Amino acid sequence: TLDPVSAANSAERGPRRGVVYAIAASFVRDGMVWCGTDDGLIWLTRDDGAHWENVTPRELAAWSKVGVIEPSHFDAETAYAAIDRHRLDDVDPHVLRTRDGGKSWTPIAAGIPSGSYVNVVREDPERAGLLYAGTETGVFVSFDAGDHWQSLQANLPNCSIRDIALRRGDVVLATHGRAFWVLDDAGPLRQLDAKSASADLWLFAPRAAVRLNPAPFQGTPDPKDEPLAANPPDGAVLDYVLKTAPATPLTIEILDARGAVVRRYASDDAEEAPDLQRLVTTPDWSPARRPPPASAGAHRFVWDLRYETPKALMSRRRREGGGLWAAPGTYTVRLTAGGRSVQQSLVVSRDPRIPATDEDLARQLELARKIQAERIRVAEAMRKADALRKQIARVSPSSGSGGPARDALSAFSRELEDAAGPAPDAGEFFDEHSVAPTNLRVIADGLARYERTVESADAAPTPDAEKALPQRRAEVEAGLARWGAFLNEKVPAVNGALRAAGLPALTLD
Repeated sequence: TLDPVSAANSAERGPRRGVVYAIAASFVRDGMVWCGTDDGLIWLTRDDGAHWENVTPRELAAWSKVGVIEPSHFDAETAYAAIDRHRLDDVDPHVLRTRDGGKSWTPIAAGIPSGSYVNVVREDPERAGLLYAGTETGVFVSFDAGDHWQSLQANLPNCSIRDIALRRGDVVLATHGRAFWVLDDAGPLRQLDAKSASADLWLFAPRAAVRLNPAPFQGTPDPKDEPLAANPPDGAVLDYVLKTAPATPLTIEILDARGAVVRRYASDDAEEAPDLQRLVTTPDWSPARRPPPASAGAHRFVWDLRYETPKALMSRRRREGGGLWAAPGTYTVRLTAGGRSVQQSLVVSRDPRIPATDEDLARQLELARKIQAERIRVAEAMRKADALRKQIARVSPSSGSGGPARDALSAFSRELEDAAGPAPDAGEFFDEHSVAPTNLRVIADGLARYERTVESADAAPTPDAEKALPQRRAEVEAGLARWGAFLNEKVPAVNGALRAAGLPALTLD
C-alpha cells in the first residue's frame, strides 16, 4: 500500500504544483479527460476541461509520479494509473484502479516483484481486463483487470519499459535506451481463458495472414555485419498449446475450402537444412526449417502460405522450399496430437498494396497448377532415367574392358543422356541450343522457369503466359513420346547384350 500522508503534513510541505505528465481522453465518453502530475495528483474533467475535479486518492503522497493514466476501452468510469515513487527510494510496483470515476482507488500490483516499479499500464482494446504493465525491469500481463500479474518477458532483455502501444494486434514496447520491441500477434493473449488453459490440446484462432511475395535476395553473401532485429515471419502464424507431449507425432494440416490438404507438417519431419555445398551465401541468410514442436507447453509455428511440393519435384539437385502460392481465401488449420484433433479457420488475404484481385490470384494458381502437372509427368520419366543410370553404374564395373556388353552400355548411356539429359546432380548441364528440344531435361527446366515466371509477381497471368501452356504441353508430349520410343527400342537391345555376357538386365521398375 502507499504511505498515508495527512492533510496537515501535506500543507506543512507546501502546495503540490506538479508537472502534468499524463493526459488521457476517455475512449468511450466524449468530454471526459484524465490528467496526472509528477507530484502525485490525479484530476478528471467531464466537460472538456471547463471544470476539473481532484480525484487523487488520499493515500497518494507527494512526489508520486503519475506517469500514465489509461482509461478503459470499455467503461467510462474505469481507469488505471501507473505510479512511480522511485525518487522516494520506493522501488515497489504501484498501480491503481478506479471503477467509479475516481471516487475510490484500489492498489493492483500483486505478482509484480519489488524493484520493478511501474512506468506504464495499458489496456488491450479488444479484451476488457487484459492489461499490460511496463516496469523498470520488464513487462507483465494481467488477465483480470490487474488483480493478478505475471511476467510476459519471454526473450525480452531486462530493461526499462517506458511505454506500451497496441497496434494492429501487436504489442509494441518502447524501452529506455535499448530499442523498440514487438510481440507479434496478441491473439493468443486475447483468447486465453480457463478453458484454453486447462485443455490437453488447444489451437488458438489465427489472425488473417497476408500473402507477401518477397523480392529476390539482394543482400551480401557475407555474414550479417550490422545489428538488426528479426522481422515478423512471413506467412500464417499458428499458436497452439500441449499439456503433455503426445506419444505419437503431432501434425498440422492446412485444408482448402473443399477439404483437400494443401500442406502437412509433422513433428517427426526431418529438419530441412540448406545444402552447404551449393549455398551461395553464408548459412545465416538461409536458416533451417524446423518441424512443429511436440513438447509440452505453448508453441508457435508458421505456414509459409505455400502448397506442398510434390515428391516428384523434390530433386537431389535442388530441394525447393515450398510449392505453389496459396490463393487468397478461407482455409482450415487442423492440429492433431495424441489421437485428438482441433481446428480453426484461417483467412489468407492478398497484399493490400497490389492492384490484383483475389480472382486474378486464383487464375494465377490455376495456371501454375496446370504447369506443375506437366512438370510432374516429366519428372516421373526423369526418375526412370535416373534409375537406369544407377543400374548401369552397378553393372559396368563387372562387364569387362572392351567387351561387347561394355560397348553396348556406353552407347546406351550416351543415348540415355541425349533423350533425358544428365543426372540430377550434374548441375547446370549444357548449352540448350546444342540439344534436341525433346530432351527431358530441357523440357523440365523450361517448365520450371515457366512456373516461376507465372508466380513471380502477385498478378493475373499475362495473355502470353496463358497462350504458352498449349505449346508447353505439346513439347511435353513430344518429349515423352521420344522417351517412350527410347525405352521400347533401346532397353531390349542393351539387355540382349548384357544377358549374352551373363550380366543382369536393366529393369524399369
